[in-house]
Amino acid sequence: MLLALYHQLEIDMTASTYDAAMVRVFADEGGYTNHPKDPGGPTNWGITLADARMYWKADATPEDVKAMPKAVAALIYREHYAKPIRYDDLPAGFDYSALDAAINSGRARALQWASKALGITSTEIVLIVRSAASVNDKVALIQRYWQMRLSFLHSLRTWSTFGGGWGRRCAQGEAAAVRMWLSVGAELPAPEARKRLDQEANRAKTSAAKAATAGAGSAAGSAAPAHLSVDLSHLGSGGKVATAILVAVLIGAAIYFIRKFIIHNQRAAAYAAS
Repeated sequence: MLLALYHQLEIDMTASTYDAAMVRVFADEGGYTNHPKDPGGPTNWGITLADARMYWKADATPEDVKAMPKAVAALIYREHYAKPIRYDDLPAGFDYSALDAAINSGRARALQWASKALGITSTEIVLIVRSAASVNDKVALIQRYWQMRLSFLHSLRTWSTFGGGWGRRCAQGEAAAVRMWLSVGAELPAPEARKRLDQEANRAKTSAAKAATAGAGSAAGSAAPAHLSVDLSHLGSGGKVATAILVAVLIGAAIYFIRKFIIHNQRAAAYAAS
């Protein structure tokens, strides 16, 4: 019964990017985990215990989640994630972007990012679908979306634990989504799509180089007062406070640009490998 419904859903889900999207989703989500810092708790194939109880077994246990067949997770993703965001009606690449975000951060947040990326205030899916279809530069739309997602993830307390994986997922996901649009949505020949991906890789490399230069300048500026300790010792309390604030600002700027350098380096590598 379950397999029959799954195969029927395969027929219903006609977007040509969906199979490739789900390969990426399952690779990113992996198998069973129960990390103490993950608020989702017991999770398998990306399906949390809460989702398992909501969409599969009302009394599911962690052991049930651990033994969950992949086909069950695939069915949940189709029925309760892909269909509600009207995956088939979104532009190629943007469809995968929204789906992966919904799976990783929730459907509501995925739609909020979609509306912001589109420059509209409504999160109603019908308006998102209509607006996305009318956007001329789908590549820029996709890139804005992943930038918003990454910024959100970086703000979470658990970034120090999961940030490495999230950063790679966003960089590689953005590149994969852009490739989907170029190949499936814009229907560019393979050589033309490859040329555009290489251009995006080069843009990301340029951004990384600029961030590295700015970060080095900020780091040098924050280190300068240390060499002036004798002079600074004669400053009044107000001068010392101002100097401390300046150093803190420069250190913060250096950290910001280092983070940008890492992000754009990951993006460049992802586009080059896509």
